[in-house]
Amino acid sequence: MRLRETIFLFGLACLPLLAAAGTAPGRTGDAILKMCQGAERVQALSVMCHNYLNGFLDATAWDGKREGKGGAKFCLGAGDKERIPTTLVAWMKAHPDALKQESGEALHRMLSDSFPCGKKR
Repeated sequence: MRLRETIFLFGLACLPLLAAAGTAPGRTGDAILKMCQGAERVQALSVMCHNYLNGFLDATAWDGKREGKGGAKFCLGAGDKERIPTTLVAWMKAHPDALKQESGEALHRMLSDSFPCGKKR
């Protein structure tokens, strides 16, 4: 079995345990930092980090459309999605207060600061 399939199946097997414990992984900025910090060295962490970030981006885009809001307060250009994990790690280290924030709030802050709309990067 390939590594991705193994990780996926393991994650599915752990869901009932997480629900029973009342905790969810990645609920703080610190958990996301740990996951994305090792993404360049460990394939499993890379998959987890990118999947988490892609889910956040998709949910943010959907919420903006559904609510009729102006959408996210950040804009991604060509190649930016691939840079997010590295940018996240550097931003979190520069903003240690985000480590204790809920993951969604920390990610939104990082994306707004690092990928603002209408500004050259």
